[in-house]
Amino acid sequence: MARAVDRDAKRLKILEASTRRFAQSGFDATSMDDLALAAGVSKGSLYDYFRNKEDLFYACFEWFEAQLLAASMARLAEQSDAKARLIGFADTSVQALQENIALYPVMLEVWAAAAKSGTRERFSQAMRTLYAQFRAQVSTLVRSAQASGDLKPDVDAEALAGMMIGAVDGLLLQYWLDPSFDPRAWVKSFMNSLFSGIGS
Repeated sequence: MARAVDRDAKRLKILEASTRRFAQSGFDATSMDDLALAAGVSKGSLYDYFRNKEDLFYACFEWFEAQLLAASMARLAEQSDAKARLIGFADTSVQALQENIALYPVMLEVWAAAAKSGTRERFSQAMRTLYAQFRAQVSTLVRSAQASGDLKPDVDAEALAGMMIGAVDGLLLQYWLDPSFDPRAWVKSFMNSLFSGIGS
């Protein structure tokens, strides 16, 4: 009797291995044969789960971002007050990416795909959705901090969320380019200065 295959576990194995391979070699230089070899499956198995390389790459991006968001949300549950949750979200977002910096080139590849005519619509929409999710999380935390009196009530929650997400993005890019750069220290300094200026 043939052994039953856990499709979810196999898909996860493919995603993890493929994300590492895409990060190492880039989208254009990576073939489906390379990805099958990295995942330890047949090339045909890849096509059981994904229509083509672009679909697999897109799924890798979604999986990677889901891991980062889950790590940030888990940290929120550990914090007791709104200010700590806001600072913790920023710090954990940076920490999660820092710990997975070897996979960061996948993000750069997605940004590149969002600029190419053949993949622009799909990947720019994916990036818009991702940024909207993160801004929504942060703006909710900002409003919670306002409600608890930690932030001034006239602070624009959406604008602050957008600036924070942009700051985290910029810090991580700097860290990827220069590993001696300490993004978590800069996040803590930035958040302390932020609360000094706009805190109640």
